[in-house]
Amino acid sequence: MIIGNVEIVPEERLVLVSNQPFKLGAKAYELLELLASAHGELVPKDEIMRRLWPGKVVGENNLHVHISTIRKMPGSRAHLLVAVSGRGYRLAADASRAVPCTAMPQQSDSGMAISNLPVSGSILYGRELAIDDVAAACGVAPIVSLVGAGGIGKTSLAIEVGRRFIGALFGDVLLVDLAKVTAPQCVARAVENVLESVAGHEIAPLDISVASLKGRRSLIILDNCEHVIRAAAQIAEIIAGSAPDCHVIATSREPLKASGEAVYSVPALEVPLVDERFDDIVQRSAVQLFLNRARAVDSLFVSDEHGVVLAGEICRRLDGLPLAIELAASRAATLGIEALAANLDNRFAILNDGYRTALPQHQSLRATLDWSYGLLSKNQRAVLRKLSVFPSVFGVEAAISVAAEEGLSKDDVVDAICALVDKSLLIAQSNDGACRYKLLETSRAYALQKMAESGEDRETERLFVHYVCSQLQRTLSTACANHTVVEDFWHQLDDMRAALQATFASGDGRALGLEIITMAAPLLFRLGMFAEVQQHARAALSAWRDYEQTQARPDAGTRLLHVLAGSLEWAGASSSRTGDPSSPLAPGEIPRMIYSLGSG
Repeated sequence: MIIGNVEIVPEERLVLVSNQPFKLGAKAYELLELLASAHGELVPKDEIMRRLWPGKVVGENNLHVHISTIRKMPGSRAHLLVAVSGRGYRLAADASRAVPCTAMPQQSDSGMAISNLPVSGSILYGRELAIDDVAAACGVAPIVSLVGAGGIGKTSLAIEVGRRFIGALFGDVLLVDLAKVTAPQCVARAVENVLESVAGHEIAPLDISVASLKGRRSLIILDNCEHVIRAAAQIAEIIAGSAPDCHVIATSREPLKASGEAVYSVPALEVPLVDERFDDIVQRSAVQLFLNRARAVDSLFVSDEHGVVLAGEICRRLDGLPLAIELAASRAATLGIEALAANLDNRFAILNDGYRTALPQHQSLRATLDWSYGLLSKNQRAVLRKLSVFPSVFGVEAAISVAAEEGLSKDDVVDAICALVDKSLLIAQSNDGACRYKLLETSRAYALQKMAESGEDRETERLFVHYVCSQLQRTLSTACANHTVVEDFWHQLDDMRAALQATFASGDGRALGLEIITMAAPLLFRLGMFAEVQQHARAALSAWRDYEQTQARPDAGTRLLHVLAGSLEWAGASSSRTGDPSSPLAPGEIPRMIYSLGSG
């Protein structure tokens, strides 16, 4: 099979590019062969997943890895594989006609293409799939909104799509930067000022300006819309309704909610998994950006295996956000990567030195979050602060338990959660019809600081600990009837650990800490986490001994050991009754373990 200058030799599972062998991994080759056999027709995503991983359930990220591999083939291969947003992929019918992304504007039927896009800047890492998806979305929707957290790279993505739009369609591409527009009524004038370059002379109201776009294939990028969102939505609808050949891309931290809008959530860059191999770490787009930026600041920046592993850890803790990674890389080049990794908990003080020419909200990590926080209502700010008490994912019930007080009703909390998801400050995760939420680590660190500044931290922690305690009680109460009790507890582990840390760190909640570790011990043993039980129990005993000298009953330490022993006996007896081989704990071992806990 031959596609452009790519030849597939099925008998040898070989790929030739311009008659030279090119090594593809097994799955990437199977994907390329599958698409080639469709002869330019669309192959649905579901079909691809079924054919490449028969009988297995795998995440879509696995597919993206192999698509990225194909796009890294030499030459203009990025245009060989075409993504059709939300549907699937196909190979270009004639790859030789693919237009490189560097193509210059050419003469169209209605005159020379016009563009005010900035000169190409730094390389975009890990965005090939996103560029294709956004371009495909523009082909089916008049308005495409790129949404995502601050610093995730929405503007860079929109501009790169614009450059390729010029190359592929030879149309006008005009960027309207709304970041400095301070009032909604000024949005129309900002658009008019840019559209004047199309008409060639000064024109006024917006409807007349838009009329100049009729008959011209064009793309208008409305950048940084979140603070004037309603006005931007109205302008986008006017443009799309008045000029059928004109497409609109909007960048914002929340959707425009305009008629005919398609929403594309801009993903973070790929970060390494924990304990990933060195060869895989260096392939992650977040790490590639980090190393490139660090070397741009210091050409002698060391990137040996230890340094690359640390870079991967930093990128993971920064949630794969390009802005945060660029700021961190710059600091790594001046502080050293080990010092940066060790002080990342203080990220807002460290990552504060961005490009001087950048927008104010992009010059530091704190400024980016300050901008988003400033656009929230009073209720949304309060809920965001309180949700930071959750260390990982949580549901609506959990959110209500810590946030629905002091003038905030349950409905207020639910409304705020929906708004925070829309504004890219909360991540929604849907599974089996249920929706759970989480804060990115950087957003959570910011919200924790805001909660401490507001003086709400002690009370919110107290409510959180009570919630964790009630959840454990509920889990244990259904232990006999519910065969998923261990699985349910697995999802509560992060909350339990955070609650224990909060109770033992303060002088107020140690009784609840005792109750939590007592209830959790049998379930921890069912999961084989014997060392963790010892760790938490020792912390509980130490905290209790300090506390009982002034306030607790004299038998408090003994009570802890007795209650914990009962829990362990329950776990041992339960595993014996069920014949569960996953728990190696024998009843005879329990007294020795209790003794070690008490004397440790």
